[in-house]
Amino acid sequence: MRAAVDGAGFLLPVGAGGVAAGATVWTVAQVWRTCDVGNGSANGAVLLLLLPVLWGVFAALWTAVLRAFGAGRRTGAVAAALCGSVGLAWALVSWIGVLDSYPAPVCPGNVPPWWPAVVPV
Repeated sequence: MRAAVDGAGFLLPVGAGGVAAGATVWTVAQVWRTCDVGNGSANGAVLLLLLPVLWGVFAALWTAVLRAFGAGRRTGAVAAALCGSVGLAWALVSWIGVLDSYPAPVCPGNVPPWWPAVVPV
């Protein structure tokens, strides 16, 4: 019964999921803007529709990890969920943001110049 009353059990996944989804959508938008992919308003509409979907995915990830670890190991659960969120965000940016099929003359290999060389795409 305590889990139903515990506000942090609900707010942490929703808040962290929102932050992770927003950061992912923002990074994809920056990649598309730098590499001159598509139309700005169409890209904005796609990303606006993608934001709540990603928010739900990241919130579900955080919820699953927090429940798997249990209430006694909250610090480890947050660390694991954070690592999972970073990994999922990197995979989504690499999959959605870096388009192989779009001939972008601005970005060689469709990778923006500001992308860190140590992070593979």
